[in-house]
Amino acid sequence: MSRWTHARTPLASAAALAVWSLVLAGCNGAIEGPSPGDNLPGDGPTKPGAPGSQPQAGIDPGRVAIHRLNNTEYNNTVRDLLGTSSKPASTFLAEEGFGAFDNSATSLGMTTAQYESYLKAAEDLMVESLGNDTQRARYLSCTPAAAADPCARKIIETFGLQIYRRPLETAEVDRAMKVYDADFGRSKNGTEAIGQALQAMLSAANFLYRIEYDQVPSSTTPHPLSAYELASRLSYLHWSSMPDAALLDSAKSGMLLESAALESTIDRLLADPKSDAFVESFAGQWLHIRKLYTHSVTPQIFPTFTTTLVDAMMAEGNLWFKEFLDHDRPLSEWFTADFNFVNDELAQNYGMTAPGMSGQLVKVENTTDQRRGFLGLASFLTVTSVPSRTAPTNRGAWVLSQLLCAPPPAPPPDIPKLDETPDMGKPPGVNVRQRLEQHRTDPTCNGCHQLMDPIGLGLERFDGLGRYREAYGNGDAIDPQGNLPDGTAFSGPSELGSLLGKDPRFNACVASKLYAYALGREVEDLDTNTLQKVQERWAARGPTLRNLMKEIVLADAFRFRRGEPE
Repeated sequence: MSRWTHARTPLASAAALAVWSLVLAGCNGAIEGPSPGDNLPGDGPTKPGAPGSQPQAGIDPGRVAIHRLNNTEYNNTVRDLLGTSSKPASTFLAEEGFGAFDNSATSLGMTTAQYESYLKAAEDLMVESLGNDTQRARYLSCTPAAAADPCARKIIETFGLQIYRRPLETAEVDRAMKVYDADFGRSKNGTEAIGQALQAMLSAANFLYRIEYDQVPSSTTPHPLSAYELASRLSYLHWSSMPDAALLDSAKSGMLLESAALESTIDRLLADPKSDAFVESFAGQWLHIRKLYTHSVTPQIFPTFTTTLVDAMMAEGNLWFKEFLDHDRPLSEWFTADFNFVNDELAQNYGMTAPGMSGQLVKVENTTDQRRGFLGLASFLTVTSVPSRTAPTNRGAWVLSQLLCAPPPAPPPDIPKLDETPDMGKPPGVNVRQRLEQHRTDPTCNGCHQLMDPIGLGLERFDGLGRYREAYGNGDAIDPQGNLPDGTAFSGPSELGSLLGKDPRFNACVASKLYAYALGREVEDLDTNTLQKVQERWAARGPTLRNLMKEIVLADAFRFRRGEPE
């Protein structure tokens, strides 16, 4: 065991060759796995009562590219696979994702430097695992003691099901056994040798990527996902992690292909504490909560802005979303619900009575303050501000882009920032409404700003940290009047929220955002019919986030895929 618990040495040459044959299998466009005609358990024809073996007429499910685990998914997967508390991907290259979400398959490539990080992480994880009795017991159900030992093959087959998230083909087991045999020939230690085989599998494409197979890659005829592929889609959607034993068992039996089983599985996955990963990932990106990590302010203007306040803002944003998800609150309350999650510091920021729980966030309901619904959350109001002041343009653009999926056009080049204009004055005393009115006198600015500014100006009574105010620092009273791009007037965030809540684009936008996240790809023109049907069924079932999740999972685009013509 010293080789695993002390300094690591390079693999012996024979073992190294075997490892690389396993690691690189299929990394040049021919990833090995189930072949056309193979029938893994759970991969057979759809059972009676299942959602169907063919998609609805006129529906194109599209395809998701080979999907490398992103950093969050990698950390969560090795946690659930090996029982480790380490987070190797925390040192990997940061990933922002292509488009809205960092689980978009087309943006998750692989560089040489990244792969070196995965190789080292696999080695470190096995060193830790083999040196820890509890972790080692997850896979060492017997102790191999010879070359070609059936015990080693059993471990590779059974634990390999979890590593590759599907049963292994005989050829895959044979390749892993070559790694085992090569290292056993060097070390004469079966435990070390099985560790080398598992390390190689943790570096292989079938672990690092979520691979879905098209039996005829050039065919555009839709085909259902295998039960194991569906299990992975479900687990990475809800947990950002690998399927658990119950999901794998459901895939093996084929039960997972039945509509009722899919719905009950969604409820089970959401009830698990691991579903916090969905909240933090989807809501954190859609609502830009995670961007608070890098948000900065001018300390002289906002001296109360601290890292602990940021943590509370982010936690409240996640808990707000979780309240709607866990308690099936209808989205019609998104802009009107009168509750917050605060600790003493965030309550002070809001001007509320501190709950007296120090750093712990508690749910409070207020009927006498000036904030209602999502538009009153500090996470939204802060992240859409600039360091020294509010930014009505940012807030308006954010509402259009993130809540209505109607982003304004990109600004033309060489447009000066508002703070760069000569007579801006020193924030926070500046009357931002007046300055924006002057800014819009420039014809090159007016078109776009006319769409965004009037929305954000209706939120001006909340400052750059989400604190309520009646006047600017220079004493000018704040005018909360605003209007939507279609000319509809409103006064203040409550009236704005009421209008947004009635706008059919809001529910459609939420559906589109979650659809893109669930599939791990951008929404395309081919998704128009599917999204329309999802929204219709969602409205009939009841507009809650849980019901939306179910309708997306039951949609053909989630359960089917197709190839791509060459």
